Amino acid sequence: MTDRALLSQISQDYYLNKLPFGDISKKYNISRYLINKYLNEAVKNGIVKIEITENSHRNSQLEHILQDKFSNVNFYVVQDDINNITTSTHLSNFAAEFVGELLQTNNKVVGLTWGETIYSMIDSLKSTPLERVKFTQFLGENMKYNSTAGSMRMVERAAKKVSGEFLTLPAPLYILNDIVRGGLYSEPSLQNTLALASHMDFLITGVGTIRSLDSIPIWHNNLNGIFPSVNVKSVVGMIFGRPYDINGRFLNQGDDKIVGLPVAQILQVPKRICLVRGKSKYQAVIGALRGQLITDIILSEAMAYRILNEHTLK
Repeated sequence: MTDRALLSQISQDYYLNKLPFGDISKKYNISRYLINKYLNEAVKNGIVKIEITENSHRNSQLEHILQDKFSNVNFYVVQDDINNITTSTHLSNFAAEFVGELLQTNNKVVGLTWGETIYSMIDSLKSTPLERVKFTQFLGENMKYNSTAGSMRMVERAAKKVSGEFLTLPAPLYILNDIVRGGLYSEPSLQNTLALASHMDFLITGVGTIRSLDSIPIWHNNLNGIFPSVNVKSVVGMIFGRPYDINGRFLNQGDDKIVGLPVAQILQVPKRICLVRGKSKYQAVIGALRGQLITDIILSEAMAYRILNEHTLK
């Protein structure tokens, strides 16, 4: 057990003297990770008593540590609860409040991808009339038709929540034939959606792994055609339908089979919000952070600790 006097001194410096983690780290010659650990220990042992006047489920200490390491990304760390189900509920509720506040200001064009985490966030959104909000796909359909969290159903569900509009992209996520794929972009049904998507105010995405394609038979059976020049062993994550490595470098840009906005255009969207549950995709998150593929991330404490424990943060 850590010495109570040390816990008290560090707590006083952080809570009363308002010293940043960097100064505390130098003063006591300890890592930022240990500072966070000791502050939590001080609370658990009754050395520090914190009275919260509002319901909060965030760990601001972890947010500061991560912000020090990845200064170009905004972190929102949701505290772990007694089990994964309640933790996921807190994460969805916070994400819904966060997105709901963004939707309140002016006209908004919002891009959505897919996944259970985004679905749960949409489900937690307050049903508030926001007629000027438009939700849009900016990538083709992921073809997960036996799931409620498919691409097209996502934008429709979000729009219904706020009485807004939605635009779909009526094409599959990948088309292997270059001529066919190129021809689709001249179709009015795609042009209208992509024109709107090119003016997104923000987008909401998750991260996946190459294994996420295995659950969709058509992509699983044609993986070599989708990523003909990609070394699958180098892939740590998938975002915007594209594979990337541990440093956030996209691996298929020489032969991109995606139907949707190009990577360069997606990365120009001023706010790219990533939602992550659990901790199993920590390598995918590290790659996305290193490559600055996202600007904001909402994640659990378990994921935050996994990133800090596993990543050398050079």
